[in-house]
This record gives sequence, structure tokens and C-alpha cells, in this order.
Amino acid sequence: MLKIDREGEAFVFENDWDILISVELCQTPEAGLTVTVIPRLRALGKRFLSLYSDRPFSDAALTWLRDGIAAASAEWGYLCTRYTVRHCRIFRFPTDGTPKEPLPGGRVLTANDEKNNRTTFDIAESVEDGRLCFGQADGGKIVSVAVTHASPDEREPGGTLEIGVETVPAARRRGYAVSCLSGLTKEITARGLTPEYRCTYSNVASAKVARAAGYLQIGQACSFVLRKAGR
Repeated sequence: MLKIDREGEAFVFENDWDILISVELCQTPEAGLTVTVIPRLRALGKRFLSLYSDRPFSDAALTWLRDGIAAASAEWGYLCTRYTVRHCRIFRFPTDGTPKEPLPGGRVLTANDEKNNRTTFDIAESVEDGRLCFGQADGGKIVSVAVTHASPDEREPGGTLEIGVETVPAARRRGYAVSCLSGLTKEITARGLTPEYRCTYSNVASAKVARAAGYLQIGQACSFVLRKAGR
């Protein structure tokens, strides 16, 4: 299926943005393969589906797509010599699953916890945006967090809600990431939503965290992100 991202294109070009997500591929059981492109790449997206819908994440498919994007993006000031391909695994928590209990010290966070936060997540801003945050404390400091990418109020009942996780380097390998992911999973499922977790294919440790928390890999996604020349 081909989707056209008109809002994304308008935002980038009307604001002279230096980062452009030109194409996104996503394959899940319920939606199958979805190719999202900006309007300027509509013909490229259609051609891609006709050629590679049976193997969209193969090396040949991604190389063809990269070359096609490069030819067009140079005219807009974006360079394929300055691009990122983010190929991700998509994990979801099973609807019949029971989240694991978090470790002692794990809890839902409030904006006030920002003063003791040692991760790069802005807890206060996340909470003010309505996002859910679950953290793990060690020595009175928040050293690991799991945060939703959106507010649960923005999702329809039964919809998915994606989670991001971070643990400071000094606190890794103690089970804190799994604890935070499990704690936040419990909060999300209690609201009638399905937790989703993504990590790059090369991030083996992150994939292990997802599986340890009871998540199953259900699909994959790939984004082509371009940057402007000289920025």
C-alpha cells in the first residue's frame, strides 16, 4: 500500500528544514507492507512497489530506493551522501500476555523526578506532554527510563503506543531496562492499548531487552532520512 505524507513534506519545505524523512517502509501483520513517501516521490513509491513488494527490505530493494531518492533529493538541496537508513525491528507485547513485575525502586515518574534524572530524557517535559514515564532509581537517582512517544489520550482504544527506553551506561546489565519496559507495559495495557517497541537491527542488546520483557517481533520498518548540504 502506498501512503502520501503531504503534511510531512509541507512542514519540511515551508520551514526550510534541514532534515527530511523522504521514504518510510513498514511491514506488520495487520497492515502488510506500507510505503510512505512525500508527494514529490509518489512515482518512485509506485515503481518500488511494482518491483520489490515481495522483498522490500532486501539489499537490492534498499539500494534501488536509495539511488532513486538521491537523484531527486539533489534538486532540493538534500544529499544522499548525508543520509541515514534506519532499519528497525518492530516488537509488540502480546494481547494475552502478562507484564513482568518491575524491580524494587521502579515506579511511574512525575515531573518532579526531573531534578534527580541522570538520563537524557526530559522527564518533566514528557509528563507535561501527557506521555507516560516509568523509571528505575538507584541511589536516589533515576538511571533508567521508559517513556511513551505520545500521550495515551492520542490513541484510539486497542491502538498501539510506542515506547523508548534508556539506561545510563554505568547502570547497564542490572536488569533496569527490562524493569522499566515491563513497568510501562503494565501501565499501557491497563489503558486498553498495545505497547510497541522498536530498535535498529544492529542493536542486539535492545532486542534482548524487548524479548526479556515478553515482547514478540512482529515486523520491521525502514526510514530514509536526508540532510541538507552544508548543515
